[in-house]
Amino acid sequence: MNYNKVILVGRVVAAPEIRMLEQSGRQIATFSLAYNRNYRDQSGNWKQESHFFDIKAFGNLVERVVSQLEKGDLILVEGRLSQDKWIDRQTGEPRSRVRVVALDIKILVKAGARPAAPAEPPPTAEEPELPTFEEDELLPPTDKGQKPSSPPEEDFDDLEALLFGEGEEEEKPKKDEPKRKGDEDDFDILL
Repeated sequence: MNYNKVILVGRVVAAPEIRMLEQSGRQIATFSLAYNRNYRDQSGNWKQESHFFDIKAFGNLVERVVSQLEKGDLILVEGRLSQDKWIDRQTGEPRSRVRVVALDIKILVKAGARPAAPAEPPPTAEEPELPTFEEDELLPPTDKGQKPSSPPEEDFDDLEALLFGEGEEEEKPKKDEPKRKGDEDDFDILL
């Protein structure tokens, strides 16, 4: 089984470079996305590390979304990893680079615009640690007043629809019901 999917949220580093492919006449765009990760170091101080990802987009996506992107826009990119390989002309050595090929892009906040809800700053070192709970303390009581032995099964199949706001909920086959032709996905091999 193979599965290749990437979801990134970050800021556009510079205006995308858009060009036309001569053979196909399709548009191609390349740009970089910055992702900042906040974490605590061993001494408990907050640190930030930045990561930069090269993004490549094609065709209709360039016309619909990428052409509107500006430096500083906060965006969500859904895509797949792709490895470019070439031979260095000067050294003759093989080279490679991993990029994200965008399948969908959503503009979350335009540069200079304020987000709808203020972002919370990372907690400071003075904040108290949150209490920890055992799993059974968090479970609701059953009809007999006892805690269930395991958490209720949750359905995360619609996570992408919630993230990307796409479509309406599809009718899902019941667990005992056989799937119809075309209902296969990459994870069926694991079942």
